[in-house]
Amino acid sequence: MTAPSQAAHTIERGRLVPFIDHRHVVVLVGMAGYGKSTLLAAAARRQQVEGAAIWLGVDDSDRSPVRLVSDLITAMDLAGLEELGADLEPLRASGLRAEPLALVDSLLEVLYQAALPLTLVLDDVQDLTGSPGSIQVVDHILKWAPTNLRIAVAARVVPPLRLQRLRLDDRLAYLTHEELAFSPEETSDAVRVAGLDLDAETVEAIHRATGGWPAGVRMAILSSRQYGFRQQVPTQLRRDQALAEYLATEVLASLTDDLRDFVLDSTLDEHVCPSLIDSVRGTHNAEALLEQCVADGLFLSRGAGDSEEAWYYWHPLFAAHIHRRLVADYPERAAAQHAAAADWWSAVDAPIAIRHAVAAGDGEQASRIFADRWLELFLEGQVDAMLDALELVPKGSVYSADTHLARALTLVQGGRMGDAQVEIDEAQNARILLPDEAKAEFEDRMAVVALFRTGVGLGVSAAGEAGTALLERFDLGQHSPVPAVLASVQMFVGMGEARLQAGPALEMLRSSAATAHDTGLVALELTALAESCFPAVAEGRLGEVHELAVTVLARADERGWVGLATLAPAVAFLGWLDYCRANLTAARTQLERGLSMMLPFDFELRGLTLDYLTMACLALGDVAGAKRAVTQVRALVESGRSAPAWPSMLAGLEGLVLMAEGRTCEAVALARQPVAEPEDPLARANRAKVFVQAGLAGEALAELDHIPTTNRLVYVECVCRSLEAEAHVALGDLNAAHASLELALAAAEPDGLYGPFLSAGEPVTGLLKAHLRHGTAHPTAVTHVLGRIAQGQPHNVTGWGERLTEREQVILQYLATNLTNAEIAEAEFISLHTAKTHIAHIYRKLGVSSRRAAIRRAAELELY
Repeated sequence: MTAPSQAAHTIERGRLVPFIDHRHVVVLVGMAGYGKSTLLAAAARRQQVEGAAIWLGVDDSDRSPVRLVSDLITAMDLAGLEELGADLEPLRASGLRAEPLALVDSLLEVLYQAALPLTLVLDDVQDLTGSPGSIQVVDHILKWAPTNLRIAVAARVVPPLRLQRLRLDDRLAYLTHEELAFSPEETSDAVRVAGLDLDAETVEAIHRATGGWPAGVRMAILSSRQYGFRQQVPTQLRRDQALAEYLATEVLASLTDDLRDFVLDSTLDEHVCPSLIDSVRGTHNAEALLEQCVADGLFLSRGAGDSEEAWYYWHPLFAAHIHRRLVADYPERAAAQHAAAADWWSAVDAPIAIRHAVAAGDGEQASRIFADRWLELFLEGQVDAMLDALELVPKGSVYSADTHLARALTLVQGGRMGDAQVEIDEAQNARILLPDEAKAEFEDRMAVVALFRTGVGLGVSAAGEAGTALLERFDLGQHSPVPAVLASVQMFVGMGEARLQAGPALEMLRSSAATAHDTGLVALELTALAESCFPAVAEGRLGEVHELAVTVLARADERGWVGLATLAPAVAFLGWLDYCRANLTAARTQLERGLSMMLPFDFELRGLTLDYLTMACLALGDVAGAKRAVTQVRALVESGRSAPAWPSMLAGLEGLVLMAEGRTCEAVALARQPVAEPEDPLARANRAKVFVQAGLAGEALAELDHIPTTNRLVYVECVCRSLEAEAHVALGDLNAAHASLELALAAAEPDGLYGPFLSAGEPVTGLLKAHLRHGTAHPTAVTHVLGRIAQGQPHNVTGWGERLTEREQVILQYLATNLTNAEIAEAEFISLHTAKTHIAHIYRKLGVSSRRAAIRRAAELELY
């Protein structure tokens, strides 16, 4: 019945004082260790300067309304209210004790006579739950309290008091654990007041690990004082025995037997949902009990996801310590729960399922889950998750063939073909251990690894040819491949045909996307859709393809996959389209971004992207940048890994660079040299452009005449017709110039492909103005182009590729430290593969491949 004295090293929490001191009623709600009693004791001491404070710590006995009122009268006696002593005396022996509300009315009458400002503190009010009579007493006090009496209530969970009217009248301050938790500054103050000299990084780690939970911060301080931080803060707190005992005595001990069992069972994962818990416990009431834990403030909060089923998040420290207690006290029960959790997670998240299977002591289950799901993880871009799961799988399993195969694929991805072959040989040797029903699916996965090897060694087009043969084998055989295998083979075939500009590439890629979509392989679906952007150009309707590319990248961005290498075709397409539309700065940004993301063995797409990067740089006046791009194209041609038409394309690009450098004679000589077949239409167009710029209009028209007019892509039509118009103007044939210009405008207007006109600049300005007088079906297009020429090149940079999520911004700060990836994961309470995934996304978004480069790029973007 007296406020606790001020503990050592208590900090001032000035941000909460206005809520506690300046409202008629304040309610503090939070689990053990959130500092409720400490805050109210400080408020009581402040009140005693000018008035008096009445303190009552409620317990189970106060569920009797008569006992509660009696305790209130005794607490008033102990508060030293001398001026009310005579009035309180009759109440001590009052015959009204059998009528609690009547006695409360008498008590309030006494308080109405007090001149002093008073504060009544009711602590641990959760103990009144289940006593309607005692709750009615508190409600009566709240309703009829005099204006000089402020009331403060603290509880782990508030019983059903009638607080609505107070809330509506703005007389209530209601503070939950979110407000009661320490702010980062308060955590720092607590460390400082305790006399510890910790660096800012360690203090920040304490705050993140505890979530600002005051008791957790206090335990971290005590642990540091006694032992120092011998390991990472989160790890040390998860293993702190004092914190474990505190949670056991202050939290678990306060729960009913049924709820205690539920909490022990449901903290095996930090992120849980009702179906998971019901599966583990063999029940059907998990959702109701999870909601009760949320309502009771049991370190559990609801997730904000948009999934069909609600997800809940345990405080990491609470979950870690409670589950350790389950394992220590009930090891067999814990093992059974892990086994059930592995079954549930196997269809949701394979790495988590494997972790549970290992914890259950079932190595064969862990190995079987890995064999079934590792390829899907790889295809989803979760290579780090696959590798982390691989480390958990026990050696010597009957499914060890797949562990070797998974290692082989990662080695292929890294270009280590010799090491990959060793693992493939081991996989073949271990194949005999597999059950008969698993061997066919293993062979399918082996075939996918072979496709990757072909792609890395010989290029995407060669992998596409191998994939075609594999699809034929599937069609002839009695065995149907699993969807992940089928979708990946279809994707390789579509990619190969797209690079060779042959076969039904678009149809194959759309089939791959549909198969992946039906299987839930989102990353593979987005990869196939991104790949379909360039083949879809042949269908026209570039606006629709643009929307497809933007949608693919937006969906990837939502999942943190914006830098996924297999999305490079969508980024390169957007760069190409920006170039065609004369958004040159944006084009260069997108094309360079696409190159930084691109698979190293995708030689055909790399060459195409470098082609347009060269022309974008030239249009921007960046001759040095164009020369760098041409050098890379030449290296591809000399390596023998380019498409057959690329030698002709290289000659055209080199001619344009020579013209930009003022070396006209050399450029013309190069343009006149015969080039071996086959020739790309744009290669001839580039040579024609050299002739136009050199004043050789007749040779330009002769070059353009060699470009077939049937089935031209729309952009090729724009380029050729606009060059024809320039050449006819130079030759004085204005009628022919207007005819060619009209055809060029007809091709360009639907998709805004005005780049060819704007690259010509001033020479075509007069013709465009005359064309308006001459008569045109496209006056809006002519006016738009003239306006663009007049205003110059806009510099509208698209910045989607450099947006970091909030979590990635946090991880970015660690990259400037010497912490390992494992230490970063521990500091952030995330798995190692999640940390690696965040770091990979950061690298991809910033267009870098190392920590040092990421730090430098982040500094340039002012992200630090």
